[in-house]
Amino acid sequence: MTAPTDSGCRHPATESLYGGLLSRCRACGLVRTAAGPQVEYAEPYFTDGRQGGYDFESAFAQAHDAARFLPELRKLEAAGLRGRVLDVGCATGSFLGHAQRRGWTVAGVEPARYARETAERRLGVPVAASLDALPVGARFEVVTLHHVLEHVDEPLEFVGDGLRRRVGRRLLVEVPNFGSAGARVRGSSWRDLRPDQHRWHFDRATLPDLLRRAGYRPISVYTLWEPLWSLRALRELLVQLCGLAMAPGVTAASEPAPAPEDSGAYFPPRGMKRALVEFTRLACRPLVRTLEGAGLGERLVVEAEPEGSAG
Repeated sequence: MTAPTDSGCRHPATESLYGGLLSRCRACGLVRTAAGPQVEYAEPYFTDGRQGGYDFESAFAQAHDAARFLPELRKLEAAGLRGRVLDVGCATGSFLGHAQRRGWTVAGVEPARYARETAERRLGVPVAASLDALPVGARFEVVTLHHVLEHVDEPLEFVGDGLRRRVGRRLLVEVPNFGSAGARVRGSSWRDLRPDQHRWHFDRATLPDLLRRAGYRPISVYTLWEPLWSLRALRELLVQLCGLAMAPGVTAASEPAPAPEDSGAYFPPRGMKRALVEFTRLACRPLVRTLEGAGLGERLVVEAEPEGSAG
């Protein structure tokens, strides 16, 4: 692990994307932001979605995170995984809160002081500031990274030398999917590109490859659509389908990506609107499942186990 930004890629030939905003390796396909992002993960990042961050305590965030994390926990539990879970980059502790209420013994790592202290108050347990601050020899049945690896300077070293010894049975990594329909259609306007924050941009080939290089065996690779269905999500689905049918980048050139729903007041749908939202969700579910299976979902998830693990 000698490269200053160690991704495991040692290939010198690259090509620029989006006018030099990104750089892609011609050999392995790994994409990185050409200029290193400079983001301060202070309190405003976690409390003000208008400042490029995400209001983790908003009504939208609570509904979104429940729709996102509860199915994940149920899936892990159905696979026979229970016990101790470590969430690395746990932010204000939303995932761990859901896990704790389901009977998991939780631990977190969060370098940002404001988020770490908020998570500690929420969970009633200490949250470490770094992997090295965890108790010596501590291992966890499940270790999760939710939208963390794309921010890390040296992802190969981080999940390998830094993290692997902490993983008992399962590592779960979720990142924005650079191969998603949204990324293909919106291009440089894709809302999850975030070059001011994200150093790396992974797809279904490059993320499992990185984990193999770090000493893991990927056992499941899948993509997921937006967790919280809404009429806005329906509109975006239709926009992306039209863009895919035309040509990548067509929509991005003519229409900016919609602002996240937490950028303003969020109100859960009620009455007729709630019925309409549920009807469209059920009607679109087969299409969404097909797109997820084709690797076009917005979120990319890889579940892996350390090499030599009994599973």
